[in-house]
Amino acid sequence: MTVDFQTWMRAVWTSIMEPSESARYALSLKPPAEALWLGLGLAAVLNVLFLATLQNLSTVPVAMEDQVIVMSPIGYLGVIGVFLVIFVFALQQAGRWLGSSAQLPEVLLVTVWFQAISLTLEAMQLVLVLISPAIAAIFGMIAFGAMLWCFVNFVNVLHGFANLFKAVFSI
Repeated sequence: MTVDFQTWMRAVWTSIMEPSESARYALSLKPPAEALWLGLGLAAVLNVLFLATLQNLSTVPVAMEDQVIVMSPIGYLGVIGVFLVIFVFALQQAGRWLGSSAQLPEVLLVTVWFQAISLTLEAMQLVLVLISPAIAAIFGMIAFGAMLWCFVNFVNVLHGFANLFKAVFSI
């Protein structure tokens, strides 16, 4: 299967506009667990690259210079990587407590798919920062809301819950 830019952007749009259908489709793919762990690692690396690029492009207000935490890219990679792995296991466990039978590969798949969509929106925001930081900030707020909606629906489908409230609670 070949994925070009237009196909990928259509998948991103569909994931945001019809997140439940996208989650069902993603779960039907059943890629090998090794590919999913690799995808999670790639997501962590890309998150660090976007974060480092954004830090280099933006300036910190003088009043906040002393409060900014600066780590090396390897430090950020460690934090993000550990967070993603813990998140996968915690999401599976929270679902089990609420009656889900979702297996680890399924939870991993939904997390990787969500990260891929999120990273695409982050890349778009990064481009917008170069054009207009104000427009990028507005886009970021809209994207954040869209990603919340998307993830709640992804988790709802993943765990097979009857309503979104259980999904929110499990998150």
